[in-house]
Amino acid sequence: MKRLRVSRWTVVYSLVVAAAFVGWFSAVGEEPAKREIDPKAKKVVDDWSKYLSALKGFQYSAEVSFSVERGNQKQSQEFSTKLAAERPNKLDYKLESQQGSATITSDGEQLEVYIAQMKRYGIEKAPATWAELQQVPLVAGPLGLGNAGAVIAALLSDKPGDKLLEKVSTLKYGGLVDVDGVKCHLLDATGQELDWKLWITSGKELAPRLFVPDLAKTMARMAAAQGGKNALADLKITNEVAFKDWKGNPKFDEETFAIKEPEGAERAKSLMDILAGPQQQDPGPHPLVGKPAPEVKLDLLDGGKLDLAELKGKVVILDFWATWCGPCTQAMPIIDKVAEKYKDKGVLLYAVNLREESDDIKKFLEQAELELPVALDKDGEVGTAYKADAIPQTVLVGKDGSVQVVRVGLSPNLEQELGDDLESLVAGKNLAAATLKAFQEKQQKQAAEAKEAKAAAEAAAETKSETAKKAVENKAAAAKDAIKKESAGKAKK
Repeated sequence: MKRLRVSRWTVVYSLVVAAAFVGWFSAVGEEPAKREIDPKAKKVVDDWSKYLSALKGFQYSAEVSFSVERGNQKQSQEFSTKLAAERPNKLDYKLESQQGSATITSDGEQLEVYIAQMKRYGIEKAPATWAELQQVPLVAGPLGLGNAGAVIAALLSDKPGDKLLEKVSTLKYGGLVDVDGVKCHLLDATGQELDWKLWITSGKELAPRLFVPDLAKTMARMAAAQGGKNALADLKITNEVAFKDWKGNPKFDEETFAIKEPEGAERAKSLMDILAGPQQQDPGPHPLVGKPAPEVKLDLLDGGKLDLAELKGKVVILDFWATWCGPCTQAMPIIDKVAEKYKDKGVLLYAVNLREESDDIKKFLEQAELELPVALDKDGEVGTAYKADAIPQTVLVGKDGSVQVVRVGLSPNLEQELGDDLESLVAGKNLAAATLKAFQEKQQKQAAEAKEAKAAAEAAAETKSETAKKAVENKAAAAKDAIKKESAGKAKK
């Protein structure tokens, strides 16, 4: 099975989906008008709720898997979490993934959130209860990552059963099922916003074992928000959360909920200010800017060939994309609209599709009601040459065949920015040269400022050293005088 090379949007998508279920961490919502609850299932939920409510605290680890498939292509993400909690408001949550890690800790007095990827953390007064902790956005978001919010919100509730079922329309009992050698009760639920299956271990310790959410309704809501058109409609999405190492009423040591300010991280003014991020070093222009555009010889979706070398004298837009990439499908109509505006001025657009089948592309274009030339980068070689590791990536090739502009991601001002760039290129301006010159000047300025700051720091250190030296000398002189006076006094006696 082929794997989708470009993966960043899958991570973003999983974050968006997780955010859809942050509602489980809010106050009790409106119950479904009509509910069908299997008595056997209700008894399991009641027993589970009674067991959890009697606990002073608990801890577990979990493995989360998330995969997206279309045809013979697949993209997977996996990450792990650990949670320890003690009533009424102590909590320690750790998230570890390929994209970074996060830690949430409440010691009962203070609440700390640390986002390792941003190298920032914040500390505020801790809310008084688990329920109030879950109202903090930077707590609710990471807890819900992986779409297990329905279970975690119940675990951190004074009424776990009510919380679990508050948005459930039907609940069925699937009997005792073996999960990795452990007998578990299977609960099968449908709801207003999410359908799910939950396996709970049988016996005295009723621990969550496996949770599998069905994201079909979320996809439907996304389609409705897009006017019924959903480029993700034919994706197969699999999401599982496997709970492990469950312990009820464990003996927590002093370190479990200790606030530890992370080394090498910047403290933000508040928890929400963490998201503002530190000032990052400017990575500079894309490495291809100002260089001859790599060769492009690709088949077109509707027949014919794209040979970039034959298009010198034209301004060419190469839009690297895939049908499964949400930001790509949002950007494409905008890029097409702007390109059409400049078509009579020698601007050509080619949407370079990465590693997808022609039938899938045609189906998407039909659903999206788009008509534009699509170049087929079936093996991804052109995408690799253009360093399209994250999509959408839009490359503007100038009349001379050099790369003038590279934009990665979906900008909120895409239409205006793209229009301004094309206006300049059509007029014969060299945007690449201007970009490289501006970056060089910026680097020189930063280097000069850093040199001045270093000189000032060294001067301050020298002054401090001299001051300290004089203080020591003065102290020694004073001590010497005191000894002399004391000796003189004794001699007088």
